[in-house]
Amino acid sequence: MLKRAAFILLLLSCSFRMMAGGDTDTNYVQTFKNLFAIKLFLIDNGFTYSLSPKNNPLFTAGELKDAKLVYNPYIPATAGVSLNIKGIGASYVFKFTNDYLDTTGQAKSAFKQFQMNIYGTKFGFESYYQDYQRFYYHYKGDDSLSANLKNYNSDIRAYQFGASAIMIFNGKRFSYNAAFNQTVLQKKSAGSWMLAFCLKFNELNAHDLIPDYVKPYYGIYTGLQRNRNYAFLIQTGYAFNLTKSNFYFSGALLGGAGIQNQTYSFPAGKFYRIAFPLVGRAKTSLGYNGKIFFTGVFANADVSQSSIRAIRTQQMVSSYGVYVGFRAVQFTKSKGQLKAEARRKKEAEIAAKKKAEDDKKAAAKAAKEAKKKKKK
Repeated sequence: MLKRAAFILLLLSCSFRMMAGGDTDTNYVQTFKNLFAIKLFLIDNGFTYSLSPKNNPLFTAGELKDAKLVYNPYIPATAGVSLNIKGIGASYVFKFTNDYLDTTGQAKSAFKQFQMNIYGTKFGFESYYQDYQRFYYHYKGDDSLSANLKNYNSDIRAYQFGASAIMIFNGKRFSYNAAFNQTVLQKKSAGSWMLAFCLKFNELNAHDLIPDYVKPYYGIYTGLQRNRNYAFLIQTGYAFNLTKSNFYFSGALLGGAGIQNQTYSFPAGKFYRIAFPLVGRAKTSLGYNGKIFFTGVFANADVSQSSIRAIRTQQMVSSYGVYVGFRAVQFTKSKGQLKAEARRKKEAEIAAKKKAEDDKKAAAKAAKEAKKKKKK
């Protein structure tokens, strides 16, 4: 399955690389002919996965609400690097050591993240892989909780991967790339409506996901070991980039829904359900985007929620941080520059042709005069 997914992502990336281009209004967007950019960043990642029981006739709505389980990995601030070569970007988040930038002494979760993107004028493509291992968990009725999140389960793992195709309706004047990837320059403020089509897989698993204290509230889900979801999602929204003298403030807000195939696995077997999740995305960035040097701060959040008759699942992935980057570029020429060059070339060709004709006439005239003198 993973090989098939990797092949699909590669095929999509190649397809979007071919389709992503297009003309831009050079008064608003400055692109580059050749590009190599590197971006370094410090990032704080957040991940929340929750399960909530529903419609259990043995308990009140309030009791079921208090039995909501919330799973969180503990991930101290990490570092990352992003490379962009000729419009194709990839980023990887890592830790130098297990205790990197951590002063709490808490047991830390394992974490991996890889992202890839291609942004053009009319279309964009994004893909990602995230993996979390070793979780803290809590529920409202757990009085043993302290600020250090004492409930810890090293057996819990969550991972997800997916891909998104983004349509940008005002791509001639608004660059999604400049707003959130900083490998294009936004000269003037602009915005655009967008439409995104997303394929997403996510899974939460452990030998026993439901703590003993709240098992009675979960009915037939008492022995749950795995919740696996495949989803197709559609989101629409608006993005903008406000610029002034290379300083910028950008933001995007999208929302939508989709269809999801859910799998619930137990020691004795598994069953499937169909759900219709609601999803949302928010992104913002503030900083300086120069021709060679760029820096700023950013924040992102993705949320989803889906429900079936007896259980509700919710997920939130968030991050915020600071970045600094540099590029080696060759500037493309604007339409005005290209027209001026073509005009100068045409004028030079006309002048050369006229000179050749004048030289030919002068030579003919000189030959004629020489012939007359010879006759005399």
